[in-house]
Amino acid sequence: MNAIKKKKIATTQLIRHIIQLVAFILFPGLFISTFAAIRDVYTALINGSFSLSAQAGSLLVLLAVFPITILWGRFFCGFLCSFGAMGDLLWAFSRKIFKKPLKVNAKVDGGLKLLKYLILVLIVICIWTLAVPVSSTMNPWTIFGMYASLSGWSSTNYLFTFGALLLLLIMIGSVLIERFFCRYLCPLGAVFALTSKFRLFRIKKPREKCGNCRLCTWKCSMGINLDRQDVITSGECIDCFACTDICPRKNAKAVPDPAVAGTMAAFSMTGLYYAGNLLSKNLSGSTETPTTIVDTSTAGNYQDGVYTGTGTGFKGSTTVQVTVENGNISDITVLSTGDDEEFFSRAKSTIINEILSKQSTQVDTVSGATFSSNGIIEAVANALGTTDGTASSSQQSASQGSAETQDETSGSSSSGSEEISSLKDGVYSGTGTGFRGETTVSVTVANGQITDITVDSYADDEQFFSRAENDVIASIINQQSVNVDTVTGATFSSNGIIEAVANALGLSFENTNSAANGQGQGGFHGGPRDHQS
Repeated sequence: MNAIKKKKIATTQLIRHIIQLVAFILFPGLFISTFAAIRDVYTALINGSFSLSAQAGSLLVLLAVFPITILWGRFFCGFLCSFGAMGDLLWAFSRKIFKKPLKVNAKVDGGLKLLKYLILVLIVICIWTLAVPVSSTMNPWTIFGMYASLSGWSSTNYLFTFGALLLLLIMIGSVLIERFFCRYLCPLGAVFALTSKFRLFRIKKPREKCGNCRLCTWKCSMGINLDRQDVITSGECIDCFACTDICPRKNAKAVPDPAVAGTMAAFSMTGLYYAGNLLSKNLSGSTETPTTIVDTSTAGNYQDGVYTGTGTGFKGSTTVQVTVENGNISDITVLSTGDDEEFFSRAKSTIINEILSKQSTQVDTVSGATFSSNGIIEAVANALGTTDGTASSSQQSASQGSAETQDETSGSSSSGSEEISSLKDGVYSGTGTGFRGETTVSVTVANGQITDITVDSYADDEQFFSRAENDVIASIINQQSVNVDTVTGATFSSNGIIEAVANALGLSFENTNSAANGQGQGGFHGGPRDHQS
């Protein structure tokens, strides 16, 4: 009997871990996609912009996950979630080192489990409803999603963010407490706990047949007090089936068999998820050819030609080819990307069509694919005359020399910039236009020299602005001039800083952000502003 029991334990958990591994390899960001789909549908509903065609992809993702969760419980958390798999791996590692696991008082554990509901409410109210701007790099899920595959390690920049710090703390917590994040912090887990509360599939354990071993409670990864229940009704249960494996009397049971049920649920969710993605792509049409038709009969603001540009996406660079005809952007083709298809495809057609429609890179990102959206936007802006706006010789020939060559080392056409000289000592403030809004700086002048530049506020995305801030400020102070090079990959933010400094000191500077964004605004001219002696 013992041999059979050992084989059953090995079989059930082995199947679960194999499914976890496969899910980790095939779609490590599935939990991100699921939560983003909930957000997309919710925000569309409260904004009055909901339509079946626009939200088809999100709805199909939810249909792949929630019906099974409502009927069978949180199989997603126990079998498919890569973040949960990471927690299981760290816990298994810690058990090899610490023989006695950390015990959490039942009352303390119950109180801490309410945190995930509070986090969910804050996200829904503050971020989804009130649209409070929060950088994606503050989200540990985002950082985990970036580095969950080998392709994400092309750059380690995001390992030094607030989100990475939170991820590290979560990993430490997972070593000390089993399923630490799932128990106390996961907002998606809070949603699943609510929806699976009345599930049909339940683990049954008649107490009259139980002894006093309490092994099921001791083995529960979610800290549920199982020995006091005949039927497991808690929404915290993730259907890992550790309790059924450990029961020496075979009293804890699930129908159908746990291994069969887990496998069926995992494959059903996976199949529906991929079918949903495929159907979503068919509904939205091919993203290779833009659906927006551009009227090129009226002259636009850009120089005719074919240009290439590069931007930074979720896991690497995105390269695009931009065609300009009669001054209008007529076509945008993605040549390559390092991002996962799962996220990139959500951003691609929407962002390209928005840029073509507005003839500007000042467009909104796609929810759930912010990094991929920014990568495309940056690549197009880069191609249109920032860091890589020069057409190749063959492209110049094709456009009959109509595309003018621009300096590749400087995104700003600062021919009118003046050298800094004979400035009065004091502190000056100025503003400039960045990628998403104004950048405000304070410039300190001592003995006729710029001695300090402080950024007071900015509207740009942190991931791009931080790349420009230190280098541009250091260059201006070192050269005592606003005629400095922009930072590759952060040209808009660079120009915003340079323009703000020029604006503060009364120097001429032509900010090409305005032209590239189609806003037709020139640079600032005039005397020093807001002088504080």
